Amino acid sequence: MAIIFDLDGTLINSFNIHSELIKEAIDRIAGKKSVPMQFIQKNIRFPSKKMLGMASQKYDLNLTNKQMENIIKLKDKFFTEKYIKRIKFYPGALQLIKFLKNKKIDFCIATSMNDEELDKVEPYLNLHSLAKIVNSPALKYEKPNPYVINKAIKLIKAKRKKAVYVGDAETDYKASLNAGIKFIGVNNPKLKPLGERYFKDIKSFLLFVKKNYLDFL
Repeated sequence: MAIIFDLDGTLINSFNIHSELIKEAIDRIAGKKSVPMQFIQKNIRFPSKKMLGMASQKYDLNLTNKQMENIIKLKDKFFTEKYIKRIKFYPGALQLIKFLKNKKIDFCIATSMNDEELDKVEPYLNLHSLAKIVNSPALKYEKPNPYVINKAIKLIKAKRKKAVYVGDAETDYKASLNAGIKFIGVNNPKLKPLGERYFKDIKSFLLFVKKNYLDFL
């Protein structure tokens, strides 16, 4: 069985970092009217523009499309200037990748990051030396659009009936449904009732794969 991994929030610890980024950008542009961190953390797994639209409506921010675009641009600027060095793999993620490579199990990483975003994190994660990577060229291909999953399936020449997508968000689950493959959730308790299985963290998934690796060959 081929394994396709989401990146943000699944293999790397970007969840809190992106929450801080979007909070700081909203505070800068929205001024006195802002959004509680609790709301941001609860909804950060949605695409940025959708989450900003939800926040604008709930907290009467009256954000225009231009303001939302500026918030996203400012978030990206903060990411480059302040936060990128804090990005790290979750415990067990590197060990999982090395184990899969050692056992010759087909896998790759499918992320919604564009080329520019990938280039920013590459010096800190060395992703291309660890795994095959597919990514999204534009926002219109963001999950739940199955674009990156379909691209990954073609790259590793996997059969859909024998492929699984591992992710941390409901949009990951919906993208896997749209791609016609199985789903395994991690790092997000809301995913427990969804997909084939759920693991509290990527280290738990590593232990499962080690114990059952013959099922993935």
